[in-house]
Amino acid sequence: MNSISGTLAPAGCEEVPDPLRLLVITGSPGDVGRVDQALRDAGLPAEVVGCGRLAEGLDALRHRPFDLILLDPGEQGVAAVRQVESAAPAVPVILLVPAESLDSAIQALRRGADDYLVRESLTPERLLCALRHALTVKRGEAALARLEHLGREIGESLHEGVLLIDRRGMTVFASARMGEILGSPAAGVMGVSFLSFVDPADVPRAKALIAQGRDGRAEAGLRLRRSDGGVIDARLTASRVTGEGGEYRGLAIGVTDITAQRRAEEELRRRNVQLNVINQLVRTATSAAGTEELFADTLDRALTLLGFEGGAIYLIGHDGGRAELVAEAGLPEGFSFRQQIADLNLPPYDGVIGRGVPRFVEDYPRAYPADAGAGIRALASIPIIAGKRVIGVVNLVSQSAHAFSPGEQEVLASIGREIGSAVGLMRLHETANFYLDLMTHDINNANTAALGYAAILLEELRGPEQELAKRVAAAVMQSAEIVANVSTLRRLAEEAPAPGPVNLDPAIRSAAGMFLDADIRYTPEALWVAADDLLVAVFANLIGNAVKFGGPGVLVRITAREEDGTVTVSVEDTGPGIPDAEKPLVFEKFRKGGKKSGKGLGLYIVRTLVERYGGRIWVEDRIPGRPEEGAAFRLVFRACPPVTGREG
Repeated sequence: MNSISGTLAPAGCEEVPDPLRLLVITGSPGDVGRVDQALRDAGLPAEVVGCGRLAEGLDALRHRPFDLILLDPGEQGVAAVRQVESAAPAVPVILLVPAESLDSAIQALRRGADDYLVRESLTPERLLCALRHALTVKRGEAALARLEHLGREIGESLHEGVLLIDRRGMTVFASARMGEILGSPAAGVMGVSFLSFVDPADVPRAKALIAQGRDGRAEAGLRLRRSDGGVIDARLTASRVTGEGGEYRGLAIGVTDITAQRRAEEELRRRNVQLNVINQLVRTATSAAGTEELFADTLDRALTLLGFEGGAIYLIGHDGGRAELVAEAGLPEGFSFRQQIADLNLPPYDGVIGRGVPRFVEDYPRAYPADAGAGIRALASIPIIAGKRVIGVVNLVSQSAHAFSPGEQEVLASIGREIGSAVGLMRLHETANFYLDLMTHDINNANTAALGYAAILLEELRGPEQELAKRVAAAVMQSAEIVANVSTLRRLAEEAPAPGPVNLDPAIRSAAGMFLDADIRYTPEALWVAADDLLVAVFANLIGNAVKFGGPGVLVRITAREEDGTVTVSVEDTGPGIPDAEKPLVFEKFRKGGKKSGKGLGLYIVRTLVERYGGRIWVEDRIPGRPEEGAAFRLVFRACPPVTGREG
């Protein structure tokens, strides 16, 4: 069992514990590091504890608290989920599964798991979205349990009122508590028809209760009318009353006022709706590919879930004096809140944007008489807040009369915070990408120039000076390799996998062409595999690894064969080999072997790409049982027939 701690906190993660205590139960090497890195990339402070076996994970749950569990159920499937759920029923469980196990993951979701993540497509954004979703759902369930318990306590604490009615349905007795329930002295209830206390809409059900009570005990929920005109919700229990000879004499009716309980249930239902709204908006915000998609999807989802007809989103311009329309849906022509540019000095923007205070208008025609003909009855204007700064506003309108409850106002305010958090993260991402692109471009230019100068020196110099020039050239090549690997990692993080038919032969030839001084022997094969244009990086890193560690005179042999729908490629070398103890670790990120320099990214990228294509990779001895005689990397790809007319 190992433990790793993260550092920085992302904006908009107030609902995630700080730090998050995360237990990862998995038998797959590298999962713990992958999850920890994703959390770091997402900027989420976390303590990650990894367990390689289910029994070890269950033992960890017994000895310390966790906020969330990531579980690879493996072959145990649903049984593993049940054991974890039993050990920590209040802790959310997210499944970490391979793409081919989605069916079993869905079954596990029905048996207690809260969400799932596909290992091959794990990204910081998807991990953060799943964490927030699972925590929100679990907290909703806990709130539901608390409110249900509260409702039961309210019902049990109230004394039951008692009525006795005769065969005609007339009241012959009423307890003092019954008088309190009906808002009338008990004596004033005597001699009055029982049905006169029942709300007219519930009279048929009250008659059915009387009929059923003649034959034995019967229960029903009815609305009763109080003497002051108010209506209460009540639970009634009717029991048959008989004379000495067993003849039917009437009914004894126990009445419990459950109005408070019903209100608690309604509050719970409303809270669940609010949690659902927030949850779906969080998912929409965290999965959007860009700000344009974020605004359009979030606005559409908010209108659908809240039952409003129209809305618009504005963002503050660079000058800070006005806000520009970036998304709109369902607003009538000529409507003042549909303007392309919003004046921040006019209401409601002076308060919503200027002070960050939401504005809720329940009588729109009176508040904005100029828009009286637009058919709008209610307006919610919500600030979009990123961190502590207001960056825009969301306007939502209803064509029906609408009263904004405190809970609904809270939900609407949270929408602005969620949009702001997502926009803030996207802007940070765009800024980081800009600087990375700039640095990559400039470093590549500098490397190209340095290699040119090194080539000239190699031709002109001899002896120790030439050896020094070789080292300079090697260092520049290493710099170029690092830049290429970082660029590849960025593409892996930003682009969804889309493997298609790729000709294996040109990819291997292109990679081998990067090492003109190496002894590379390759037997060409016209084979096609499921991959993409990053396939060259797989073989460039494997060949580069063999050349780097094999030194001068190393022989690299590459072969490929197709069998039963798969293509197996072997990259073998005559270098120093890899000890058995290190073979399972060579594909881990930042793992460096021997004394050679490097950042430990090459083989990690190779494994990531191969698994991205739906394949697998491992390393073994070139000559079985003799690791010192060189290493052999075996790669298995899915065979993929070429598209008609396509060329490598």
